[in-house]
Amino acid sequence: MKLSLGYSDEADLVPLIPLLEGKLDRDITIEPVKVKEDDLKFVFQKFDLIYVPVPLINYIPDIKFISNGARIAQSIGVRGKCEGDTVCVKSSNSTEYYFIKIFDPKRTVTRGECGCSVSIEGVEEDLTPIWRSECGDVPLVLKLIAINLDESLASKVKIAIRESASIVASQGKIPQFSKELGLKGRQGMECFINKCREAGLCSNNRYFML
Repeated sequence: MKLSLGYSDEADLVPLIPLLEGKLDRDITIEPVKVKEDDLKFVFQKFDLIYVPVPLINYIPDIKFISNGARIAQSIGVRGKCEGDTVCVKSSNSTEYYFIKIFDPKRTVTRGECGCSVSIEGVEEDLTPIWRSECGDVPLVLKLIAINLDESLASKVKIAIRESASIVASQGKIPQFSKELGLKGRQGMECFINKCREAGLCSNNRYFML
């Protein structure tokens, strides 16, 4: 079974490396295609699988996610030469962009490159405590794999991606929540979306977790 996968960052693919390299005994071949993150919402229907930031629920009603292979932030903050309250992100559809808007609204967040950026590693000002105080000890989900497949195929893909991510997690390269969101991972996602809606930044579009 050959499946197309849209993604926007090489780091998205880390949980899938064993699967992409053909190291699993599964009848699944994934063909990754890189897309600009701000363009994901326009090409969503072109892919069988697609890595998307959480705020894309605003643009894709009834979007279906799988709970395996998610990209998780261990921490989040800002780094670089930060003067004033302006910080930059690569995409205005990113979870990082919305995070600043929701949880640190005194800052101005813009898309593009500048000396002060939102980051999930090597941060100089850690904003993770804000997340913890608002949502508790739950992971911050940055991206998930959305699917355009029927549920019988989705279950096969879930098993393969979980197996692949399990190998990578056992090597310490990704958090365990990337293998399987579990209850805490789902709670983290729900808290982010609820806070986003309270801030008037996210729609009430439904989403489903498989």
